Amino acid sequence: MAWCLQDGDAIVLPMPVSEEFLRYVTATLGIARDSVRVLVPPPGRLGEGVLSQDRLTDEDFLTALRESVQAHGIDNILPFHFDSSVAELTRELGLDKATPGFGFLDQSGGRLLNSKSTFRALAGGTGAPVPPGGVFSSRKEAETFLWERLLSQGQPAILKQDFHVAGFGNEIVSPSSGIDPLGALRTVTAESRTDLDAYLTERWPWLTDGGRNHVVIEQYLPESTPIYAEVRIEEHGVEFTGHGEMRMKPVLNGLIVPAPSAELPAFAGFLNAVHRLCRPIHAMGYRGIVSIDAIVTPDRNILINEFNCRTGGSTHIHRIGERIVGDGYFEERVLVELRRCTFPDFATTVQALSDQGLAYDPATRTGVLITVDDNSASGGFGEYCVVARDAEHARELENAVADLLAPLCAKD
Repeated sequence: MAWCLQDGDAIVLPMPVSEEFLRYVTATLGIARDSVRVLVPPPGRLGEGVLSQDRLTDEDFLTALRESVQAHGIDNILPFHFDSSVAELTRELGLDKATPGFGFLDQSGGRLLNSKSTFRALAGGTGAPVPPGGVFSSRKEAETFLWERLLSQGQPAILKQDFHVAGFGNEIVSPSSGIDPLGALRTVTAESRTDLDAYLTERWPWLTDGGRNHVVIEQYLPESTPIYAEVRIEEHGVEFTGHGEMRMKPVLNGLIVPAPSAELPAFAGFLNAVHRLCRPIHAMGYRGIVSIDAIVTPDRNILINEFNCRTGGSTHIHRIGERIVGDGYFEERVLVELRRCTFPDFATTVQALSDQGLAYDPATRTGVLITVDDNSASGGFGEYCVVARDAEHARELENAVADLLAPLCAKD
């Protein structure tokens, strides 16, 4: 979220951010560090890792946030996800009337549009190409569909919780072994209907969140490449932000921007389907970021498999492209973000990148940016983004960073 900052902003975080990292981000963005206020509410019933409702309604925190809003003339709120707690906070700050689409979001619209079953309904209504599948609330119907339509025909299936992110709510069920669980936590083998019955008996409560939600079941297509497109839905319509390829290992582990598959004949149809999907979302009253996920199948077709109406895992990369790399970044540069990387301490990493000539250089518009620094008690991890002239140059920079960091981490 820090990469979305502008002069005069206040940023609300679940735990303190490293001052070194914050100065690095603001300097890279070209804004004054002293103009930005960081607010961290006291730990709540879920601890310090989650911005739970009790934390956002803490009186001392609200007083400090109101002061920042008034002192800096803040008139916009950009949450990671616009849930009921954020809606309440928006009203408390008097920003509800100035927030586009607030009426929709205030009535749990954000939850509705982050539902995988809602996606399947809107995709069906707009004719978007999707993997064969359906939405189920009955375990019996789900079992019949899985066995008769997929597993007995030799086809694996992916089962998705209605509400989750980055593949952490997905599992794959296959009639045979050897299926890599890309985009899911694991693969379960069900060679018979008895095996399937045993699996569903164990996992149905988890898949349905105790029977409260639907389950989305789709044919799983091995060897497919996950991609996405990000757009912004404004009052006047839909604005394209960018697209990319998602690295899965097995769940989301990085991005390649722009998507290499953009050269495929099917890609134009994918972008057309994205815009068709966004029309009813616009008409419903949602305003904000939408990320639409898809797969490039082995036969080079593109099937859309979900959308997320919230700040996405790609949003900060496109902000970096727009604000740091500059005009033409999408046509002239390749950005590769790597996640779950092991780092030495932040200052050592920054200095090492600079000493080796790998740090991002505004003059050449190439180099490496540290996008996330985990300075928590269990830290030692982070994310970085390579900005390169082309795919080959990106690989060279990525390999150079890996070679640089490995011995440094070994010392730690």
